[in-house]
Amino acid sequence: MQKRKKIFTIIVCLTLIITTLFTGSISIKASSTSSNLDSNDIVYMILTDRFYDGDSSINGTVGNEYRPGELKYTQGGDFQGIIDKMSYIKNLGVTAIWISPPQKNELLSRDGQESGYHGYFTNDYNTTDPHFGSKDKLKELVDTAHDNGIKVILDAVPNHTADYLAGTSTSYYPSTYCPASPFNNPNWYHHNGDITDYNNYHELVNHDMGGLDDIDQSNVDAKNAVLSAYKMWIDDIGFDGIRVDAASSLPKPFITEFEDYVGVPTFGEIFNGSVDFVSDFQNYQWGVLDFPVFFVAREVFAHDEGFQSLKNIFDQDYKYQNVNNLVTFLDNHDRDRFLCLADDSYKKLRLGMTFLFTIRGIPDVYYGTEQAHFGSGVRTEYTGIANKENREVMSSFDETNINYQHIKRLAEIRKEYEPLRNGTQREMWCDTFVYSYSRRNDDNGDEVITVLNNGFEISTRAIPLRAESSITVGTELTNLLDTSQKVTVTSGGVTGKQIDVSVDGKEAMILVKGNPSSYTPPVPVTTKIRVHYDVGYGNYMFVRGENYPLRWNQGRIMRNISSDVWEFEMERIEPGETVEFKALINDNSWSTGNNYTVTGGQTIDIYPNF
Repeated sequence: MQKRKKIFTIIVCLTLIITTLFTGSISIKASSTSSNLDSNDIVYMILTDRFYDGDSSINGTVGNEYRPGELKYTQGGDFQGIIDKMSYIKNLGVTAIWISPPQKNELLSRDGQESGYHGYFTNDYNTTDPHFGSKDKLKELVDTAHDNGIKVILDAVPNHTADYLAGTSTSYYPSTYCPASPFNNPNWYHHNGDITDYNNYHELVNHDMGGLDDIDQSNVDAKNAVLSAYKMWIDDIGFDGIRVDAASSLPKPFITEFEDYVGVPTFGEIFNGSVDFVSDFQNYQWGVLDFPVFFVAREVFAHDEGFQSLKNIFDQDYKYQNVNNLVTFLDNHDRDRFLCLADDSYKKLRLGMTFLFTIRGIPDVYYGTEQAHFGSGVRTEYTGIANKENREVMSSFDETNINYQHIKRLAEIRKEYEPLRNGTQREMWCDTFVYSYSRRNDDNGDEVITVLNNGFEISTRAIPLRAESSITVGTELTNLLDTSQKVTVTSGGVTGKQIDVSVDGKEAMILVKGNPSSYTPPVPVTTKIRVHYDVGYGNYMFVRGENYPLRWNQGRIMRNISSDVWEFEMERIEPGETVEFKALINDNSWSTGNNYTVTGGQTIDIYPNF
């Protein structure tokens, strides 16, 4: 009897193995696997050409498309470069990388003033760009990322090719200047000329964006060719999600069909600050880039605006299908670097990043932000899309950089505390300088409280806990950004329990109960210039100097901290480094005498004459 049972068991096991092999009903985990993009992720956006040159043999022709130092042209970054720096990316704590479009691009723009380094001048939807590497190398990149627990997001461009059709032309001239087959059929495109009114939805969908040839998705052959190409990239390479470029210029039903066909979550670029406009697109795909928060947050954290404008955006969260699938960001490849707008204030950057990692949605860090990239200090914020200085070559991979360390800490916190990934966000306090909110898992009561101080001086507030909160009076809360800081919940406030918090200027608290592991933040090397002079009502003090963030040709406005004292603070100056500078009234009346000198890490007080 026992022998018969053993034989039966063997037969069952063999049957199970055979069934598994032929039907795939039981999966065997491969060495390089990942799962689809989800709300638990932290994204790191990489412009492949600007990240790292891992294979100089594919850089292209010097003086033609490859022009080192000329940021409108190819700089040499490639798939191998991303592979080479995978440990750097992993150590930062991100869980997904969004790489620029890998498909083959037209070598140069129609006017020759720009190369296709960025990936948005599509020539061939079905092959990789030779400046980045082969399809096999791209597969190696994705496998390497998966081996390191990192997902990879494909940047898709289903809206347009490069600019081959001049104006409203219906034919290619010369006939050889056209996209690769099968996209070289001019009947697959709209011929309505450029978008002239970006508030006109019909133009958005049916006209060309900046001259780029607009694919007509109502043409069945064109649509199917696009779907087939991107399905191939998912199936053959193994991408875990897709960012859809210019999604606001695509027919909404096509967006849904595209996501369903490729079989992975997609999030769209809806370049608009209106929640009403942007939120509607989440009815057609998994997620969207949160431009409404982006535009407002930059004004708040870079330009010191009050928090009311952010409150107004969050008050509209109910309009989205799922706010935790919004992709949030402070920098990207089309707008100025945050530090460029924030007068190079690392404090402002760190506070903005704390905000980004604690609000609802998926935080997205633009490459180089962690290394204090500043876009050469060139601003285009109010004159159009930035697409040059803000796309500089990665300057350093220094993991000791204070901004790198701050983002790494935020990533650790977000991974450890589930409410920061999927919890409901509820406002606790909002005034000009202080903003506080709770992220709570309502199923089990787990909660994280964030308090932000956007002022320059220490702020103290008595903040009521939410009525929904399970945190009781007497509970001690710890600040995860500096665990030496504790706050005890006391009786009082409109809900009967509150916290009395004191937060330094441009600092934040992330408060949790329990006994988190000890953490002491790195101490920044701060250099301060203090000018003692009464400039009179309506006038301002500026400072110019020889090392960025100072410049001799343009002044930095100083902060007035009392009637006759003005201050400018820097972290970019290295300890012991000396910098010459001078003070100016209204950036045109220079102080008399010789230049002053400040040393990195010091505070200098000067008493100039004018």
